[in-house]
Amino acid sequence: MKAGSLARLFAAGNAAVLIHCPELVSTLWRDLLENDEEQLPWQAPLVNIARNYYGSADITASLGDLFYFQPGRHGYIARKMALSREQDTGRVAARPASFVKDESHYAPSQTVLDQCWTLGQRLMAAIIPEGTLPGHFEVAVQRLKYQETAEDFANLGALARNSMGRWGRAGCALDVQRWEAAGVLSPRGLSDLYGLLAHIPAMRRVVRRLNDMLLRRDPSRQVASGQRVIEGAHYDYRYLTALCGRRERTLTQIFAGGQWHDLPIDLDTLAVFPGTIASHVLGLPNVLHRVVHLDGKAIAGGSRNPRTDDVTLLIGAA
Repeated sequence: MKAGSLARLFAAGNAAVLIHCPELVSTLWRDLLENDEEQLPWQAPLVNIARNYYGSADITASLGDLFYFQPGRHGYIARKMALSREQDTGRVAARPASFVKDESHYAPSQTVLDQCWTLGQRLMAAIIPEGTLPGHFEVAVQRLKYQETAEDFANLGALARNSMGRWGRAGCALDVQRWEAAGVLSPRGLSDLYGLLAHIPAMRRVVRRLNDMLLRRDPSRQVASGQRVIEGAHYDYRYLTALCGRRERTLTQIFAGGQWHDLPIDLDTLAVFPGTIASHVLGLPNVLHRVVHLDGKAIAGGSRNPRTDDVTLLIGAA
């Protein structure tokens, strides 16, 4: 992670870079996922998630605790923080600064915040070709929990939809169709029109037949047998994304060379790829990626840890 090193690798055509750093990853994992003093949202009562939710009209900009289950688009429970360096004191501060834990509050230690900031800063220096950091940026620290079974994803999606009114549920059904729009039908506006027409009996068969033809011609929409899309194909709006984690049923895939490739997400490496800010500001190639779930029965035995299994740790910079 020397100055400009990632910039050179991405500019040379590499879609992702794997950084072997087991000691760094294990330290972050221990402090952010294995500290029992912190109650993570997937272990907390629903009311605690609500108390720790700092929402935004743009779901990707929401902070704190949240769950987001929309079939084929999103499917996780998460705790998200944004770190920045205060101009007057130079101290690294987090938003939100603390989290409700039943009748008390939990705040990450300054040591943990500093470790995350240092890593984000090093990654930023490595992706900037000139080696000069922008005047202001934030480091994202996100812990994302996926589910073990397809049934659990479906049940959580149904629970989320059930909390909406009639028009909200109708909108969810329209969104499911809209996200399936392929090729010339996929841009905003046309995909909305496709979602509406797909619900009109007289038009449903015609537009779905057209879309099926476009789907077969689009390699970015192909899904291998035994896989199910959980996070739809998208670009991250940041300079970069770095991933590590412990996962049994979940794969992060990047699209390169006309096909999908599995990223090795483990506790020995950081899998790093650029986002749209790096594309716009630095001219680096943008990376389309998605998350898929592997079919199969629940893993039996007492070796599973519901706190840390199927969890991804994301460090990003924007």
